[in-house]
Amino acid sequence: MRKKIGFVLLSIIIVLGVTIYFGRDKEQKEETLFKKEAIEFWVVSDPHYIDKSLTDSGIAFKKIKQTAAGKELDFQKESWQAFIDKAIKQKPEMLIITGDLTLNGEKVSAEKLAELLKQLTDKGINVFVIPGNHDINDGWARKFVGDQQEKTEVISIADFKKIFADFGYQNATSYDKSSLSYSVSVNQRYNFLFLDSNIYPEDSQPQTSPTTGGTIRGKTMKWVKKQLKKAKEEKKKTVVFLHHNIFAHNELLSNGFVLNNAEEFKKVLADYQVPIVFSGHIHAQDIMTETVNDHPLTEIVSSSFSIAPQGYGVVTLNGNSFDYQKQENTHKIPQVENYPEYIKELFIEDGKRLGYTQLTDAGLSDSKKLDIASEFVGQVNYRFFSGNDFISDEEVEKIKAEPGYQIIADNSKFLKDYIDSIIQDKNQKDNQLKKNLY
Repeated sequence: MRKKIGFVLLSIIIVLGVTIYFGRDKEQKEETLFKKEAIEFWVVSDPHYIDKSLTDSGIAFKKIKQTAAGKELDFQKESWQAFIDKAIKQKPEMLIITGDLTLNGEKVSAEKLAELLKQLTDKGINVFVIPGNHDINDGWARKFVGDQQEKTEVISIADFKKIFADFGYQNATSYDKSSLSYSVSVNQRYNFLFLDSNIYPEDSQPQTSPTTGGTIRGKTMKWVKKQLKKAKEEKKKTVVFLHHNIFAHNELLSNGFVLNNAEEFKKVLADYQVPIVFSGHIHAQDIMTETVNDHPLTEIVSSSFSIAPQGYGVVTLNGNSFDYQKQENTHKIPQVENYPEYIKELFIEDGKRLGYTQLTDAGLSDSKKLDIASEFVGQVNYRFFSGNDFISDEEVEKIKAEPGYQIIADNSKFLKDYIDSIIQDKNQKDNQLKKNLY
């Protein structure tokens, strides 16, 4: 009888211990991830990974690729493996992925991506992830069989916590109980805040199409303030990572991309002297700084890793020194002779389709003019999304003098407005940033 009672008590203690560990706001954990000051981390966004088991490369999959905004969907596993091999060789301390890990929230895609990422943690490289608007309870999750799309299992909130348990959450100093947000004490100078800015149904609710917009929920905002206040009291700086943007990086790409409560959130960040925010979502590489309440606040938006040129950020953080450099994943894979050029052509072709569709809809039928203007759209589109649009006024005038631009200006106001919005970035260079954070 005593043995039975003892066993029951032990079971209760174990269950309570597990509940307390996963349910608490782990403020007791004070140790830092690194003892050293100099660290290097890589930042990737929007990989939109889809596992090969979800497609037979039939008609249905070919159709989805044509509407995938230039994403490369056939050789993602091979591309990621080459990228992981590079990381293992170069040994950054961390890899951070700021959301949209999967194409449309397929559970098997998340599981297979996690298997790839485990190669990094096995080699001592820490991986940190947060969800994007396409990851949780996404009603668009599909597999592609022949000419049919079939529903496939989605990623629930509980699934995300389980699948990516070893990619950030295991090193968390504190969890937010109302979202998938968490904080990490990186070293004696810096904390990293990983925020879930997405709007998705709870696990008990039916899956719907993904919500493009995002927000920092009320309870999460309180938790964020608590983390920032604690860091300030410890005389530490906080770097923030989330999926949605805090600034409008393009006048036509802001609705649904900028946080619904961005103004409130920016003031919170400024109040606690947050120097840098990383995000993704718009698939375009861009860096922008605004002064909020006399505080310079910089946001670095990473382009999508599923499109050319597969850009990723390499960041060196050493004391008060911050150095960001965008790199391009110019690796080789055995399946394609020149993979970087292949994915570039995929993306340019998508831009050309945009130009062709808009111009034909506007009534242009001259095939020669359509070809010239569509090629122009493809090239300008690529410059913008790869972060190479920080150009002089003289260069802008040369571009506007090109036949492609003139044809667009004469035939499509919508397309001209779009081109004008992406042709030149006037605020700052988008592929590199050096500054002191203290």
